[in-house]
Amino acid sequence: MKKILFIAFILSTITGIAQEKHFITDEAYRKQTMLMFEKQKQLAIKREVDLFAVFNQNLSLEEREALYFLYAYMPLSDLADYQGDFYLQQVKAIFEARATFSWGKNIPEMIFRHFVLPCRVNNENMDTARVVFFKELKDRIRHMSMKDAALEVNHWCHEKVAYQGCDARTSSPLNTVKNALGRCGEESTFTVAAMRSVGIPARQCYTPRWAHSDDNHAWVEVWVDGKWHFLGACEPEPDLDLGWFAAPSKRCMMVNTTVFGNYWGDEEVLQKNERFTKINLLANYAPVKTIYVKVINKIYQVVDSAQVEFQLYNYAEFYPIAVKTIGKSGLASLKTGYGDLLIWASKGNEFGYEKVCVENKDTVTIILDKKPGADYSLDMDITPPIPREIEVIVSDQTRELNNNRVKYEDSIRKSYENTFMDSLTAINTAKTNGLDVEETRMILQKSRGNGLEIQFFLNQTKSEYKYLCLPLLEAISDKDLHDVTVDVLFDHLYNAQLSDKYDTSVNVEYIINPRIGDEMIKPYKSFIQAKFSAKKEMNAMQIADWILTNIKIDNSANYYRLPITPRASLELSITDAASRDLLFVAICRSLGIPARLEPATKIPQYYDWNGWNNQVFEKKDENTASKSTIVLQSDTSNGMIIPEYSTHYSIEKFKNGKYYTLDYEMDNRLKTFPCQINVESGDYLLVTGNRKQDGAVMASLRFFILKPNQTIDLPIKLRKSKQAAKVFGKINDNVEFENYNTHKSFNYQQVKDKYSILIWLEPGKEPTKHALVDISKLKTNFEKWDGNMIFILPRNFDKTFDNQLINEMPKQSLLVNDKNDVLKEIETTTKLKFAENLPLIIVVNEKGEIIYLSNGYKIGIGEQLLKLF
Repeated sequence: MKKILFIAFILSTITGIAQEKHFITDEAYRKQTMLMFEKQKQLAIKREVDLFAVFNQNLSLEEREALYFLYAYMPLSDLADYQGDFYLQQVKAIFEARATFSWGKNIPEMIFRHFVLPCRVNNENMDTARVVFFKELKDRIRHMSMKDAALEVNHWCHEKVAYQGCDARTSSPLNTVKNALGRCGEESTFTVAAMRSVGIPARQCYTPRWAHSDDNHAWVEVWVDGKWHFLGACEPEPDLDLGWFAAPSKRCMMVNTTVFGNYWGDEEVLQKNERFTKINLLANYAPVKTIYVKVINKIYQVVDSAQVEFQLYNYAEFYPIAVKTIGKSGLASLKTGYGDLLIWASKGNEFGYEKVCVENKDTVTIILDKKPGADYSLDMDITPPIPREIEVIVSDQTRELNNNRVKYEDSIRKSYENTFMDSLTAINTAKTNGLDVEETRMILQKSRGNGLEIQFFLNQTKSEYKYLCLPLLEAISDKDLHDVTVDVLFDHLYNAQLSDKYDTSVNVEYIINPRIGDEMIKPYKSFIQAKFSAKKEMNAMQIADWILTNIKIDNSANYYRLPITPRASLELSITDAASRDLLFVAICRSLGIPARLEPATKIPQYYDWNGWNNQVFEKKDENTASKSTIVLQSDTSNGMIIPEYSTHYSIEKFKNGKYYTLDYEMDNRLKTFPCQINVESGDYLLVTGNRKQDGAVMASLRFFILKPNQTIDLPIKLRKSKQAAKVFGKINDNVEFENYNTHKSFNYQQVKDKYSILIWLEPGKEPTKHALVDISKLKTNFEKWDGNMIFILPRNFDKTFDNQLINEMPKQSLLVNDKNDVLKEIETTTKLKFAENLPLIIVVNEKGEIIYLSNGYKIGIGEQLLKLF
């Protein structure tokens, strides 16, 4: 009754303010939003003052309804970890932006509601970037057209941030700017935040996995003058719909975005619940086809509510690029690209699968005729969509003007980076505090724009805790050094309950350490200790029982899967299962019990005299106590290639009808063979894959059973390619290059070897950075190879090149300028176009024949080259 009266009151209040303009003009949508708002209010009832007192302020009708919309559809993490005043600030800022710029009044209500108003882009830590960015950008773009403003904002973003790979946690936009570096997910989150701050609708686009290469990518779409256009985040081009990823995106099998709220656009819906809508954008980039899936049981009856995963091979696993449920029609469908997929259907513990070539099939029937408990192997050949040419119409003059701007923007960012803490200051900080000089210097160097914060922590730490400063800073991640604050560090250092029972490494890593998973790290030890002050002697089992009794689990409400911080989970008394596991570890650590998330399975564990113990919260996981061992053996016939986890193979464990990959990618135990891992008994799947030059994969799947306390040998054997050598063209011995360092010209004949690798670079762009990193990782292997490597800077490249990556190349490397545009000759002899899709990598034999060719974005290029030899 109270709920009905509340909604009636709100609706009657809104209806009575006739003179004000509604933010949500559709009455049915407005009522639906209010119903969701009330549901969210009940979910967050324990934070009523922190979140909902803001509605007692004098708000306009538009402000009030915009807040209702945000509250109605925000994920649980945002109800838990942020304050009402924060959201009101976001709303006021976006209405100011709409009023400031000429395009504000022309944006349709639905587009503005879903792609401008929301302050969350993806799974980043949110901050006040909207307010900061608006102030910095408004005078710069105020008198521009909407299109020119979007291009200009991206130039501004490039002044602030450049690409660098890093861990999976997404930093906040302001911290990305402070660090001046970010992976593509952070660059695109930052760029979307910047666009929205000035009222330009924007969304983050994401190919969850490439089809032709390992890895994924994120970029940005902006809504300009009635249409969506793409751009590379922090990678300004002369026009919209240009970017290095334009060519590889034509080979995608999926591009998607998650839309905040109940969205009813024209795009295919991949997933929808009451808080969000995930949509398919692939048709904006590549040729598409709809494939239909029917799921039946062994007696040919349609299986209602069966789950269907459309899986794509990438990183040595079959990754679900979309998940659908069989509806009343008996079918599930997906609009996807013209490559191969593994269709996996399941219900309960029964499953079935089929490899499908989308180009050749319209409807697939999957029979649920399999259960766990089988031991067998099979091979699969996976083919990606074919490469397709892109048309780029940009004049040389326009391109040159843009390139000059980009170089200038690089210098602006470099000037900012030059303000980061220098080595002399770091050395003096170490000496002042009696700390190891080299360790201190390295930590302050890694902290980049956060150096003053880290220095303050080192200087202000109490003398009796100084010896723990560096170990604590080394325990957190490199990215944590970029944005951790002193209040976090002091809380976890001063309130750590250390024990002589454990050595220093256990005390630091699993008691003091604030970093548990991918959560936003905040102070929580003092809060938890105060909350459990009467229960200081609780053991791990008692902590788990307390959580089971007092914390409610809601997995559907936290749809971005952003971890909820431990303190927020306690305050809200509601969390999701993954954040519940974080909470268990946090309480244990706060009460002096070493705890962690097991690196591969992410199961929460606590440490005692018997070693690490699993804490099982779900009844279906109770069998995880039985330990077994897998001994991994490498097939020595692979030559110079040592199989790597998540590159050549992965191990997956069966649960609820499908296999889940264990996360051993960063585990040093698996760097050499033979090696062993201790796992739970159960049903497993070994996936191996050998990616060929054209992006196709020769995969193998081995299903096997691991009994309790059993030890098995598991050979990692990659299928070998029988792909015939191909000659793509020839290179003339007399073509000339210029030595980058000496500026002397020379003929190719003077440096050619039995085999030569020539690499045309596009400095500063993500594909080139990936290629150089891939080669540097295999530097030792290349130095054993009898051939040379020539790294070529493009014609008219007059910017000083960052030699750091080249210095990490094999010793037989040479850096040259392509002053005579040899690239154009290569295009002529191969009858292909490369200038808009670098890097170009060719291998030339002693006859001058080009026997290998790769261009554009590709992960694992170093390995591909070694395989050739």
